Amino acid sequence: MKAIHIIKSVGGIACLSLALAANAQVTVTDSAASHTAATPTHETAGEHISDATVTTKVKAALATEKGLKALHIHVKTREGVVRLTGSVPDAAQKSLAAETAANVGGVKSVRNHLKLVAE
Repeated sequence: MKAIHIIKSVGGIACLSLALAANAQVTVTDSAASHTAATPTHETAGEHISDATVTTKVKAALATEKGLKALHIHVKTREGVVRLTGSVPDAAQKSLAAETAANVGGVKSVRNHLKLVAE
């Protein structure tokens, strides 16, 4: 059990390091058309890094949250709006994930698109 928490923590730290060091491409998901398209933006480098940092902080918070099975939760951030996708085993986990994400600094709002999948 402790090994899983250590792995999650190390993974979160690694993600944070990569996010701060990398220039990631912005991807916008158009849910109405059900496709993903990269679009040019007019944001500054600081704003872009800010979204990457928020994503990393949310991933780290989810990974270290006691009682949350975050292995199948995916996080994307756009202009401070965090989008959670993936799956969790029950409604309590879904709520906990959204609450945990909302409590991270820099998060303006959370869109919780997690699906319930029994294990």
